[in-house]
Amino acid sequence: MSLLTDIARQALDPAYADSAARRAAASPDGAVRRQPRRSLAIAGVLAATLLLVLAAVQTHRRAPLDQRSRQALVDQVRRETDGVRTLEQRLDALRDRTQQLRDSLLQATAAGSALSHRLDAADLAAGTVAATGPGLQVVVDDAKGDPSGSTGNQVLDRDLQALVNALWAAGAEAIAVDDQRLTSQSAIRQAGSSILVNFEPIARPYVISAIGDPVGLATSFGASAAVARMHTYAQVYGLQFRFARVDSLTIPRAPGLPLRFAKPVAGRRTGEARR
Repeated sequence: MSLLTDIARQALDPAYADSAARRAAASPDGAVRRQPRRSLAIAGVLAATLLLVLAAVQTHRRAPLDQRSRQALVDQVRRETDGVRTLEQRLDALRDRTQQLRDSLLQATAAGSALSHRLDAADLAAGTVAATGPGLQVVVDDAKGDPSGSTGNQVLDRDLQALVNALWAAGAEAIAVDDQRLTSQSAIRQAGSSILVNFEPIARPYVISAIGDPVGLATSFGASAAVARMHTYAQVYGLQFRFARVDSLTIPRAPGLPLRFAKPVAGRRTGEARR
């Protein structure tokens, strides 16, 4: 018990105590030197605290201005988007009017009527007119109830690209993704968590409509590697995937297709066969 009492009373080793006493005796002004250091440390902490308070006050004062600036940018984007949509509607109306005038003029003669049929077929293949017919409809969506936000449980742009390519290979004559008609100038891209088709965001679930022979499309598409891969994703990650034959589909026309570099071959008339 006496040993425990001594340890409790003298927790510091005697050698360390003696050393500390000698240092204090050798420099009696040590306490005086420590006092300015302590004052400097306190002053530094106070200065840092003051800077933090000032930064918080400035941030609070600028918050309404930042919010107004952000709202102004959002409103501007919405106005520009509405303006673009209005112009697209006017363009569609002008294209319809132009096609009606062209057909009415060409129908006056037999040669003009034949040329009109060739032009209609070219417009249909190019996607500049709406198309209707039987085909296949594919529906893809993210996994249900996925709070983690993992990309493995989400449909990506490359998934839609693979499905669209498989439909083209199966014999599809016209394809649209969420009413966005696909043409030679179309692109399916990822932008953050959104997927863009023709540079327009599309909403889930992603619906792919393909016009063609329903039986042939279902057979060839169902045997493709893209479908097998999607079935695997559905089992492993919970993605939703299904497709079915449809008796009647309507696919809208493609957006404006400006050609800046492609030009007709000189001396060749429209519809003339290559020799």
